[in-house]
Amino acid sequence: MPVQIQLIWLPVFLIAYLLLETRAVAGYGDLSRSRLTSQAEHNLAAITGHAMAQATELVDSVVDDLLVLDSQNSIMLSYLSNFEAFLMRSDNHTKESLQHFFDIVEVFLDADAAEKTTSIEIQLISMCLQRNGFDRWKRTVHMRSTKLLKSFGKKIKKHLDTLDQEERIVIERRWKSVVTRGGQRKLEKFREFIKWLAG
Repeated sequence: MPVQIQLIWLPVFLIAYLLLETRAVAGYGDLSRSRLTSQAEHNLAAITGHAMAQATELVDSVVDDLLVLDSQNSIMLSYLSNFEAFLMRSDNHTKESLQHFFDIVEVFLDADAAEKTTSIEIQLISMCLQRNGFDRWKRTVHMRSTKLLKSFGKKIKKHLDTLDQEERIVIERRWKSVVTRGGQRKLEKFREFIKWLAG
């Protein structure tokens, strides 16, 4: 009789054990994802803060140059106004503030485009930016962003090994859309990816 009872309950115990194991794996996967996104958010904040600090110094010097030029040209005055507006909110080291800077200098992010323009005003602004370290700023942001994505890429691959095939394919597809981007857009896409992954 005891043997019969054991045989009856054995499948029940096995099913319960498998369910617990599945929940444990799922829980580990959730914890791994949470840790992954938390670290990425911290690193993104560090890059943003560093970029904003250097951008503020850069813009402060450019504003001084423009004030010395004392141009009454409408394009020059517009850039001066935009740079001064940026400085007023530069203490706020957020992605929105950094995006504001990118919006102002968008035409200068591509060095060739700035050099090929026939606009004297744009050439003057470009010279002011370069004189105060804009190219060095771009290289630093690019280098730090590339390093972050490379490091995260290794970690996300390990995380994908804990997922089922269907979920892994979805994440891999989203991740590929990040790494194939270039320049400032890559950092923006990475932010979006982390927000999506954390959600």
